[in-house]
Amino acid sequence: MFAACDEMPQRSISTSGGVAYEASLDAFRDGFVVAWHDMRDGNPEIYIRVVGDQGVPVGPERRLTDDPQRSFEPDVEVVGNDIALAWYEVTEAGSLAKLGVWVSDGTPRWVQTVSATGGNGRNPVLLASGRKMFCAWIEHDGRESAVWGRWIDLDGSALTPPQRLAPAGETTWNLNAALDAGGNPWVVFDAPVAGGLDGTAELFLVRVDDDGSHVEQLTETDGAVSAYPDIALGPDRAALTWFDERDGNREVYLAAVGYDEVRAGIDLRATRVTRTPGESVGAHVAWSGDQIGLVWSDNTEGRHEVYFQRFTAAATAVHAPQRLTINSAASLIPAIEPAGAGFALVWNEDIVEEGRPHGEGGHSEVVLTVVP
Repeated sequence: MFAACDEMPQRSISTSGGVAYEASLDAFRDGFVVAWHDMRDGNPEIYIRVVGDQGVPVGPERRLTDDPQRSFEPDVEVVGNDIALAWYEVTEAGSLAKLGVWVSDGTPRWVQTVSATGGNGRNPVLLASGRKMFCAWIEHDGRESAVWGRWIDLDGSALTPPQRLAPAGETTWNLNAALDAGGNPWVVFDAPVAGGLDGTAELFLVRVDDDGSHVEQLTETDGAVSAYPDIALGPDRAALTWFDERDGNREVYLAAVGYDEVRAGIDLRATRVTRTPGESVGAHVAWSGDQIGLVWSDNTEGRHEVYFQRFTAAATAVHAPQRLTINSAASLIPAIEPAGAGFALVWNEDIVEEGRPHGEGGHSEVVLTVVP
């Protein structure tokens, strides 16, 4: 069922010796910048590293945060010659969504909080367009959970006030986003729906433009979980992926449709990618020219392994799924970016002992490979 990818070397990006987790990457100069959160010093902090176009590190790991707060889940974007990151910090009082810009040598330009005090801001996602950035995040103010967003200039000046974009839920654990051809943000997430079984989640899209925010439900309320969507936008087509339990197992789905077709829902336009006895989760998607790259994790072999597959713009498979990892670690939480005619992929090799939380034994490291 699966083809091997033995010809693609996997480069170690982190040397944590602790827990390096949940990596993000973006194109930078003649290569990429990778960001992750890391517990090598006993507290989760944000690190980055610059790598070349073949994934070979060209600089040291650089620690960007150094404070008592616990910093998690960075999303990295290159803005001009600088590196911008969104992440969230956890304290005894709650959590805050943060945004900052650094020089590539780790020198900070500025850092600010984007979520409201007392709003328990978390899971921010970041988009860059020229010299401005759009940041979206989740807030829970004690009454409701919602997706919020705002535009910010490269110098940290607010271009718009924080805006409530869409209702979310307490089980909404991540956001993903992309800019359309007009420079407008599209943010996807899952949330419980009215009429769903025990708060069953479905997929939602919120589009942000000069007229405000526009929310659409993407998957039908069918009593089965649809969760963790990702989106990539080409010149006139959208690629969306997620995992769905409609067939009684967590399987990865992919839809590739025109911009206008997204609003009509994606259930009937989606291709089921995986058909395995294990769970297939953590799918992410990117465009490279007129092809789509898809990466995910599957635990059919006992522990999660990372798989990759390439598709046409109509979501037709170009080749069989390729297994990228064969090891005793759990290979998890992949991310993907275009790399020339191919794709760059990062994930973490997690060898934390089964049943033990991070920080209480074991470790994980971030690795990268380039699929030509």
